[in-house]
Amino acid sequence: YIGVVQEDSSGYPDCSDSFIQKMQNAINEGTKEDTKIEIITPLVHLSKAQIVEEAIKLNVPLELTLSCYKEEYQACGVCDSCRLRLNGFKEANQKDLIPYKES
Repeated sequence: YIGVVQEDSSGYPDCSDSFIQKMQNAINEGTKEDTKIEIITPLVHLSKAQIVEEAIKLNVPLELTLSCYKEEYQACGVCDSCRLRLNGFKEANQKDLIPYKES
């Protein structure tokens, strides 16, 4: 399982469904015939807002998650990933509870 989201693929091409399918094909091409690897991407076609809404329904502790590509312990609030996350929370009418260095 991998949590890639197609919405991110303009800045992160490895998040596209096409890339994942090609990687799955390459992995299976390079393994024994009886080995079938499937890369499962349950979020790939959801918007960030839909992901936030679903996570809230499932009581996912979103305050323990981090999407930042620049920082390791506290989200920067300005990189593409942070901005996409913040926008997803905004579109879902929810407050992102993680601390940000900038916002």
